[in-house]
Amino acid sequence: MKSKIKILHVITHLPIGGAQDNTLYTVELLDKEKYDISLCCNLDGELVERAKKVEAVKLFDIPFLGREVSPYRDIRAFLSLYKLFKEEDFTIIHTHSSKAGLLARLAAVLNKTPIVIHTIHGFAFNDFMNGLKKNFFIYLEKLLAKWTDVLITVSNLNKKKIIDLNIAHENKIKNIYSGIDLSLFTNKRNDEFRKELNLENDHLLLGSVGRLSNQKDPITMIEAFGIISKPFPNAHLALVGDGELKGKILEKIDQLKLNDRIHLTGNKNNPWSVYHSMDLFIMSSIYEGLGRSITEALSCGVPVVCTDVEGVPEIVRDNITGILVRPKDSNKLADAIIRTLNDMETAKKMAEEGRRFVNDNFDVNKMVNDIDSLYNTLLS
Repeated sequence: MKSKIKILHVITHLPIGGAQDNTLYTVELLDKEKYDISLCCNLDGELVERAKKVEAVKLFDIPFLGREVSPYRDIRAFLSLYKLFKEEDFTIIHTHSSKAGLLARLAAVLNKTPIVIHTIHGFAFNDFMNGLKKNFFIYLEKLLAKWTDVLITVSNLNKKKIIDLNIAHENKIKNIYSGIDLSLFTNKRNDEFRKELNLENDHLLLGSVGRLSNQKDPITMIEAFGIISKPFPNAHLALVGDGELKGKILEKIDQLKLNDRIHLTGNKNNPWSVYHSMDLFIMSSIYEGLGRSITEALSCGVPVVCTDVEGVPEIVRDNITGILVRPKDSNKLADAIIRTLNDMETAKKMAEEGRRFVNDNFDVNKMVNDIDSLYNTLLS
């Protein structure tokens, strides 16, 4: 009997997020008859229970692995990874997220792991960083790319960025869109989430799904909602997610006196029910690898207004599948929201065009098949 190929996926930790969903779908759907699959991370976050339920996948806990820079914790995490790789002798190590990508790729190259792959779900650097910090992260990416057989990007725009910054040669980069479960994210209307918020039938529900973090810039979204709240007194905004900015967000909501119009719901285990209740999806991020929540919203046929950052224009083609605005500009964002709400017929046509594009390109089964094909190519 042919022995299985030993694969390890490494990610920093398991909060609700696009990179985590991508990783878990991959280990869930890869062929267990062909691969001996393991998942390694800090077993912390809302998706840990989902990870524990995956059949025939071994879990390895690295408790010192974390997003924040901490020399002590990072060294301890690196040593744990190095020891694990030496003991388990994996054929393929596939890393996800910046910190896990750094420490695990270094440990893999020192262990002479035959195949090392890294998926770039989003860059550790962005245009809002100071120049020195940004250049340091770009240098690190270039160094790590030398130790990587293939870099997977989740958008062609990110692939272009890697080439333009000379991080890696084009022949080392493979674009594989981050898939979603199309059987869940359908365009069937469902008012379950609206009922949770005690909304009436004539209320407009605007919403976003994502971490309450600096990257997602929810403050700009709340400021924009403050502008549109007067011309649209029946509009409500739901922020689905949790994160470090929750305190600041509550202060901003108090300041704008919008406590009865803006709803912080925390994380949801069934985000598709949120989209099924929405009239308009908004994303105000300052950077995104792709914007998984946009693909989810469009798959549900929800009109979208998003910031024009990194991989987003690959899904949201301005005035074709949605509306794009520049980041960190609450006035422009408010203008785009008002324009959309004033012409929902056009907005729904754009959303339908977006839904077709997402359904053709972002099926999770296609994503896993593409990853499997890449493994086969590297193993041959």
